[in-house]
Amino acid sequence: MENTKSYIKDNKYTALLVTIMLLKLLYFNFSIGILDAVPIRAIAGSLGSILIITSLIYLRNEKGRRSGLLTLDTVITVMLIIDTVYNRYFHDVTSVALIKQIGLVGDVKDSVTALFRFSDLIYVVDFIYFVPKNKKLKKIGIYKEFDLKTKAKGFAIIMVMGVTLTFGSLFALQKDQPGIMKTIYDKKYVVSKIGDLNFHVIDACNFVSNNILKVERISDEEKKEVKAWYDNKNQETGPKYTNTMEGKNLIIVQLEAFQSFVLERKVNGQEITPNLNKLAKQSLVFDNYYYQTAWGGTSDAEFLSNISLLPARDGAVYYIYPGNTYDSMIKELEKKDYYTSVMHANRPGFWNRAAMYKNIGFDTYESEDQFNIDEVQCLGLSDKSFFRQAVDKMDKYDKPFYSFLITLSSHFPFKDSQNKLDNILDVGEFEGELMGDYLKAVKYTDEAIGEFIQDLKDKGLWDNSVVVFYGDHSAIPEDKKGQLARLLYGRDNMSDLEWFEAQKVVMMAHFPNEEIKGRSDITAGQMDLYPTIANLFGFDAKYSLGRDLLNSDDGFVVTRAGMWANNEVAYIKPIDKVLDLKTGEEKNREDYKAMFEKAQAYLKNSDAIIENDLICQFDKNNQHKNQKKN
Repeated sequence: MENTKSYIKDNKYTALLVTIMLLKLLYFNFSIGILDAVPIRAIAGSLGSILIITSLIYLRNEKGRRSGLLTLDTVITVMLIIDTVYNRYFHDVTSVALIKQIGLVGDVKDSVTALFRFSDLIYVVDFIYFVPKNKKLKKIGIYKEFDLKTKAKGFAIIMVMGVTLTFGSLFALQKDQPGIMKTIYDKKYVVSKIGDLNFHVIDACNFVSNNILKVERISDEEKKEVKAWYDNKNQETGPKYTNTMEGKNLIIVQLEAFQSFVLERKVNGQEITPNLNKLAKQSLVFDNYYYQTAWGGTSDAEFLSNISLLPARDGAVYYIYPGNTYDSMIKELEKKDYYTSVMHANRPGFWNRAAMYKNIGFDTYESEDQFNIDEVQCLGLSDKSFFRQAVDKMDKYDKPFYSFLITLSSHFPFKDSQNKLDNILDVGEFEGELMGDYLKAVKYTDEAIGEFIQDLKDKGLWDNSVVVFYGDHSAIPEDKKGQLARLLYGRDNMSDLEWFEAQKVVMMAHFPNEEIKGRSDITAGQMDLYPTIANLFGFDAKYSLGRDLLNSDDGFVVTRAGMWANNEVAYIKPIDKVLDLKTGEEKNREDYKAMFEKAQAYLKNSDAIIENDLICQFDKNNQHKNQKKN
């Protein structure tokens, strides 16, 4: 009888903790908007994964069972809090490939703090009861230890239940979406069907298989197909402006979170970006230039613009594949005797930049260590001081040179800790909101750009340089799109198409003597910068995804998430619809089968290059062929 009572008490403790962990997993799905109306699969998958681990814990002794269950609860809690905060910024869940980026948290702690909500504490409420309860039970030891037969029976029952529920949900998902368990191309969808815990287990297994065990992913025949695809795509497209800028300096400025809706816009009668507005009249401006970044954020924009490949499926290329061979703008300019530098006043280890920059060919990396941090704004050195010091550095470089500059002052959450921007712009109704802080930060950086241009002129660099400004990624998170709707449309909401079109970033290029200027409405993206520069400066971009925008009329952009647009329509993946860009009218997706295939081809061939380091193999094959000819 005593053994039975102890058994019942022990099982009640186990059942209570299992129930609480299940509720946490389901609440997570609800909190990020992926809980189905009748979440049978999510319940089955989540409960199954908990039971499988619980069955193993059940084999331990009395104290081990309680502490083991509490440890599992802790692990799940931490996992859910991380995924919750991460989702608020990136609209996705984390993965094993992102673990290396944990070191970045210290540099963006203000962003993390801004994304944390008081409601997130719901995940830790149960510890108020269970931690002291566990300590009390440890002292009094009221439960009698079970014999091996009883443990084995409990283990078997719980394990069978867990496996049945888990694999039932996995098989159902695989049936609905063949191949999704291997590619995990839509992480939130997977979580919605099998639970966050199951997702992370599968993600870890895939990571081990793909990155540690080095499983072969591509056959020799497939490699030939990839090579042929790039050779065919990157044939000469046209003669306009070829070599016209050869010998000129090239200065590219990547502007932090600079979305294009700020251009030529006023708030309370004040221009937000007067200096960029003035520059636009003297430059070539691309009005429909979309960012294509993914999990790598700013580093993805650098990668897209200098190498013209899409971001990695997961994590950041800068962290996962920094040792690959890449066909980069930097290396091609160095072949033409250009001195190349990259400048970013942050610590050199941030985003693994030091390793990546060296690999893709920059002669010099001017990091935080090479700048005088005399004025701090947002994450680090202010843009005004950064630009002043950057011009002084460029003035001393051997000519011609290519300098790639990355700004900091307009970084999320756009807070001015020293209140220096309070009076820079009257943002009216947006005062105290994220949008108001963003507009002030943008105004500050625009002022810095005006001073930067004047400094370049004073040093005699402006008239002999091609100067490009573009934005790296979005600024306004989706959960704040109501504020954006008020700014753009004077209402509290916006359509899916309006939100998609809001994901455009600033893109303009100023040429010496204003040889090329005007406005282009071609649909384009960051992958198009490298091949456009290649044509202007007279070199090839053999393995670029983009195309020369000066010799192309066909608009096209594709994102890592699988959305795409041309000059007429856009595929909005969250609603799975093809919409007319002018009217918003839904189109028959069957009429755009070729566009879907094109988008998939871009994703597939970009991934093939990155994940298999194919450029290295292609170059070796070319060298071997040349040796045979000689």
